[in-house]
Amino acid sequence: MKSELNFLKRGLSDSQIAGLKALAHSPADNWWKEVLESKDLLLAVRNGYLNAYVKGQSVFKIAFEKSSSAGSQPRLAIHYKYLVKPDLEKRDPYVSFDGKAFALNPAAIVNTEYESKLTLPQLIKTAARFAGPEKSGVHKIARNEPKVIDLEIAFTKAGENGDLSAPRMDIAVLVPGKSGGAELVFCEAKCADNPELWSLEKLPKGGKNLPPLARSTAVIAQIRKYEQFIQADENQQSLVDGYVIVCKNLMELSAQSSGRQVDDLVRQVAEGKLALSIHPHVYLLIYDFGQDEKDGRIKKKRQELNKAGVRTIAKGKPSDFQLADDILRAK
Repeated sequence: MKSELNFLKRGLSDSQIAGLKALAHSPADNWWKEVLESKDLLLAVRNGYLNAYVKGQSVFKIAFEKSSSAGSQPRLAIHYKYLVKPDLEKRDPYVSFDGKAFALNPAAIVNTEYESKLTLPQLIKTAARFAGPEKSGVHKIARNEPKVIDLEIAFTKAGENGDLSAPRMDIAVLVPGKSGGAELVFCEAKCADNPELWSLEKLPKGGKNLPPLARSTAVIAQIRKYEQFIQADENQQSLVDGYVIVCKNLMELSAQSSGRQVDDLVRQVAEGKLALSIHPHVYLLIYDFGQDEKDGRIKKKRQELNKAGVRTIAKGKPSDFQLADDILRAK
């Protein structure tokens, strides 16, 4: 029996787009206008909601409440840690206690109301502090490539034994296809010092006696798992359908603000002028290393990965990537 697909869907409804459009066209300043104009926020389309990312951190989620008037009403949900005001580092971090009460004003510590032109930059600054180098690198690569259409991509699938698997890849990018269409390429990103590049995969159940030479490095096992998922016949059409909708949604969001322009390849997929297909291989992006490493251990590691069938693109700095062109050159 084939496993049952639980979550391959992507896209916002017409009502949800209408709710965002109403905010974008409102004569008054509001948070959604500022989100659209922000160069520091990357938006990812999910199944009925949006995620906003800062340096790989999902700062907030934009979900919707049903309304009979002006479309579904956008509602923002944010983790409380991002509400802490970033200028606190300039103050004494200790709070006095008199035995009964703490001497503090909550509004001076966290954002309790949204102030135009002030609150969003504070949320972004606070969120950036939680970002590690790997996710910060993903952010730089994506900001530098207008053909990127998704980030932090998770798919959940239930098998016949009830187990859940959730392949989670870092980036999805469009590239021109050889046949004149467009291909969606999934990428996994790793800093050069990530242990998964160098350590052996975890032993499967009953594999205690499996010799090291018979085991792959963790990243090879990870890439193979991703490729098995995207290459499965039962997943292909769902992926195509979902990402055509994503391209349409990105176009609809771009119409709400000049700060959210989309690449022409995204536009052609959205308009049905180019057929979308899923590239069968996942590219491994490696970065954060020096010239000596590039000519030494990184070169050796890439040769090992290539021998195992893993396609790699390596750059010293994440800002050096031109992802769509890099993939075309690496094909």
